[in-house]
Amino acid sequence: MAEKITIARPYANALFELAKDQSSYNEWSGMLKVFADLVKDSKTRALIGSPFYNTAQIIDLFTEIKDYPIDSTVKNLIKILAESGRLSVLPEISSLFDQMKDEMEGVLGAEVVLAKPLSDSNKDQLDNIAAALERRLGRKITLSYKVDESLLGGAVIRAGDMVIDGSAIGRLNQLAAELLH
Repeated sequence: MAEKITIARPYANALFELAKDQSSYNEWSGMLKVFADLVKDSKTRALIGSPFYNTAQIIDLFTEIKDYPIDSTVKNLIKILAESGRLSVLPEISSLFDQMKDEMEGVLGAEVVLAKPLSDSNKDQLDNIAAALERRLGRKITLSYKVDESLLGGAVIRAGDMVIDGSAIGRLNQLAAELLH
């Protein structure tokens, strides 16, 4: 994974500079997400790795997406990635681009991992968590959540480099560490 991030970083930096020059951050972000989703698709991955499809056909696959205007710059990006065998790093390029965009806009992405799915009546808890993080970090927070039943109870919150582990399993591990010392 670290290798893909390392490969993706120069592309993301170059695209971010291009988006800055064009004032088109949202357009590039959306397009990169579409391409990243396309690469994540198992059928697309099979086509990319198939010896039966040449680079031109693979480039056509990406540039035939009708949701976005495909100009020469986008076509060149896909061509460069395809010819160098690096189309698989599009998800990482998209992720890095969005991180830079969020950083520029003063937005921080945060994730809440819960032991159980939230009921409709508890959805307000996510808003309260986001508001508390915004006050603590002084930045706008975009919050996502997922469920991990191995936590047993509670939640783990990740925002940037900060991790708040309020899960039952985390507290048990902390208690075990204290008992051993």
